[in-house]
Amino acid sequence: MFNKILLLLFISPLFLFCQDSMTGKFSPAKDYKFGILYRLTPTGKVYAKDAKMEEDGSFKLNLDSTIAKGSYRLVYNLPEEDHYFDLIYDGKEEISFTFSEDSGVQFSDSQNKILSEYLNEINTVEKKIDSELDEDNPNKTKLEKLFGKQAEIQKEAEIKSQNTFAYVFINAHKPYIPGSFKNRGIYFGSKKDSFFNNFDFENEELQSSSFPLKMIEAYYDDFVTKQGGSFYRSIINDIHFEIRNCDANFQKNLLADFWQSLVDKNKKTAANYLAESYLIELAASVNDTSLSEKLDLFKNLSIGATAPNFSWVEENNKERTLYTNQGAAYYVLAFWSTGCSHCMEQMPVFHEKMRNLNSQKIEVIAIGLEMEDQPWKDSITQLSGFTHVLRTDEDRMDITKRYDVTATPTYFVLDKDKKIIGRPRGQKNLSRIIDTLEAYDK
Repeated sequence: MFNKILLLLFISPLFLFCQDSMTGKFSPAKDYKFGILYRLTPTGKVYAKDAKMEEDGSFKLNLDSTIAKGSYRLVYNLPEEDHYFDLIYDGKEEISFTFSEDSGVQFSDSQNKILSEYLNEINTVEKKIDSELDEDNPNKTKLEKLFGKQAEIQKEAEIKSQNTFAYVFINAHKPYIPGSFKNRGIYFGSKKDSFFNNFDFENEELQSSSFPLKMIEAYYDDFVTKQGGSFYRSIINDIHFEIRNCDANFQKNLLADFWQSLVDKNKKTAANYLAESYLIELAASVNDTSLSEKLDLFKNLSIGATAPNFSWVEENNKERTLYTNQGAAYYVLAFWSTGCSHCMEQMPVFHEKMRNLNSQKIEVIAIGLEMEDQPWKDSITQLSGFTHVLRTDEDRMDITKRYDVTATPTYFVLDKDKKIIGRPRGQKNLSRIIDTLEAYDK
């Protein structure tokens, strides 16, 4: 009897410290060094754990008591925003997967596998439906078969995930599935009206995932595309209506992510409408001054806005400002630095192009962002004809902040009234704009 008690005392700690784990295999192994796990919350992501990868690409994280049920993001490379995948953890089942850049993540644990397979299958059918609806004469029989396939995938996934954490996301993602097809207009009208029927934005488990952002992005892409770009206002209004009763911080974070998505897709007019109509007020209500400044800066540097003013002193000690500078039909602001290798390659080429133009209607104002002035003084002798402005120390920081210059070279193209008409990325795009302006007989 005494021996049995000793045995129980010995093995009890093993049960007490027993824990789940996350195991994976990354390939090719040489491309991956670490994995960082974040927990997703209604207001962003929070660091959870990290681990190094073995030389063969294998990866393991122990999921102890600090890792609770919820949605998580695994970052596997830098920059973080480009190298991650999301997963769910029910607090019970171990997580396992394989990953490669070509095929993405493949889960083998039941819940993540059910959810990821469901999303892949339902999205594949959705693309086929969209493709058929893009035809001049959509095939009714083919479409109704695809609707039947949608219903089959949804039902099977709901059955498989019943009483599991995955069910929350599968049920919330359920698409509009009509019984029959009459015409495109009726289909898209009904789909739009019912798009958010199964998605509860006030559900904290859904809030603590990437699904809210994916849902509003899909709604925007689907119906702005179908109705035309001019409908972006009503679509953004619809999105705000759906989330209006949610916590202000959740609303702010969700719409800030959506705003960034619009910016990344070059939907600048829509991004500014979202900011002016809802996001600026939300940011102020939760005292997020950083976001407020970011939104204002983006608006102030958008196409059609007047460029921020700045001044400089010429060799004759006469002060000039951007706004009082007159005489040209167009202006190119070129932010550059002698410490930037790309600048030192591009500026002479840019100078040569401008020197060979037939007219003099474009003035280049080259703003040197320097740590010290001597290298800049030596370099500008080779860039005659440009208006040169030097910015060092606090002045450099001030102008780069007001123009949101995060890399050099950065270019802005202005009209005679100093309104921004172009923000070309790279020398080729700048060159195309200059050719267009030169050819335009104003």
